[in-house]
Amino acid sequence: MPTPLKIQHLRQFLLAADNGSFRLAAQGTFRSQAAVSAAMQDLEQQLGAPLFEPGKRAQLTPLGLAVAPLFRELLATHDRVLDAALRLGKGHEGPVALAVMPSLADEWLPRLLERYARSHPDVRIRAIDEPSPDVHRLVLSGEVQVGVAGQVPRTDEVAFTPVARDAFGIVCRKGHPLARRRGAVPWSALAEERLIGNATFETLKNRDLGSAIDDPAMVVSNRASLLASVAGGLGVTVLPVLARPATGSGLAFVPLAEPVVERIVGVLTRKEETLPPAVAAMHALALRSLTQFTRRKGAALI
Repeated sequence: MPTPLKIQHLRQFLLAADNGSFRLAAQGTFRSQAAVSAAMQDLEQQLGAPLFEPGKRAQLTPLGLAVAPLFRELLATHDRVLDAALRLGKGHEGPVALAVMPSLADEWLPRLLERYARSHPDVRIRAIDEPSPDVHRLVLSGEVQVGVAGQVPRTDEVAFTPVARDAFGIVCRKGHPLARRRGAVPWSALAEERLIGNATFETLKNRDLGSAIDDPAMVVSNRASLLASVAGGLGVTVLPVLARPATGSGLAFVPLAEPVVERIVGVLTRKEETLPPAVAAMHALALRSLTQFTRRKGAALI
């Protein structure tokens, strides 16, 4: 098997050929002129014929002229591949796929993506919102590398890092009688209201929280449309603290009790699988960002 060509030798050869000087080739590669001369002798020995005319200052032989473009192509490929590998290794490039439950998709997710894109401008990102069970499924199958969802029955293949203990409350207009009550209200208070269901109701069904939860008057899955429906006076809804409307929305959030119902929200990855650097950076940022968002929204940290 032929001895592999040394990249340093090719770089020195091309510098000598382009500048007509072994001295400049030595300076350009931070070696002595004697070391470059020895390297060129090694290269000629590998090829079996002279590359430079004897007694002339780095003047190429016909063989040297013939192999110069080949060496230049090989060196360019090496440098391109090395640069790409280093960018992947440092997390500057590489695809990242993320799945987030819908209640975080409108307010939290855009801020996460903006922060990540600012520090990793060349990373390709794919972000989707899916119900928590589907987020788990997507992480398990490898279709996404990072998930943010409520906790579902644990599996041996998925690692779940809990961040927030997210309780539920009523979302209504600020002028609504429920909004004027002090403290938490019981779930039974929903019996007298026109209730608008949403995607989080799957978490609440079959918990003896009242027939309104199991069979709401209407269902609106999109969070923006849901809040608009409440603001328009079509009814009230139930959302977790992390999905509560922003201040200034004209809507109130009233905690629910008797019983207090909570969900655990966290970040998911596949177990025992080393994350590529770009994905690891997204995972770390998701944990930090979700922690900050939990504090700001007033949910309990774990």
